[in-house]
Amino acid sequence: MVWKSAKITMLWKFVFWPIVWLFVFIPSFIWPVSLNGIWIVISRIAGILLLFYALFLTSTGGRSLSRFGHLEAHETFWPDNFTEFGIFKCMRHPMHLGLAIFPLAVALTSGLVLAIWGAGWGVSGALWFVLQVEEKDTLKRFGQAYNDYIKRVPPFSLKPACIKAGLKIWQSQ
Repeated sequence: MVWKSAKITMLWKFVFWPIVWLFVFIPSFIWPVSLNGIWIVISRIAGILLLFYALFLTSTGGRSLSRFGHLEAHETFWPDNFTEFGIFKCMRHPMHLGLAIFPLAVALTSGLVLAIWGAGWGVSGALWFVLQVEEKDTLKRFGQAYNDYIKRVPPFSLKPACIKAGLKIWQSQ
């Protein structure tokens, strides 16, 4: 029964992100109103910058976990070793923050008004998911070490120091 519950939780974690991303854009397919003039230029520049930041967060978090989040032999790709290396010293969920802002970046790049509006709801839903579902799962997996980590490190951070901390994984061999 526990294994079945774990499989459902794992499946839900994968299905959640495409659902959030899809629902951000559905209103734009029905009523495709775009920004005009200078607003479309500003929107696209902001969107491209956010897209690079989202990709940086997800790839940096993933690379850090693949290097330091596993014991020698592991059965799944889920982390089985607690790490605070690099960007994880700065925020607890860099990959999830990247996944959460990805639809906003795409919406801004598209310039579709309803997608931009809907992206705010998508980001909110994604951050809620991380704090309500992912945090509980991680707390169960790592126990007191993660509880102490929660007290020291915020779940998400936009500080420039986080970018510097994240770059460590790309510089280390």
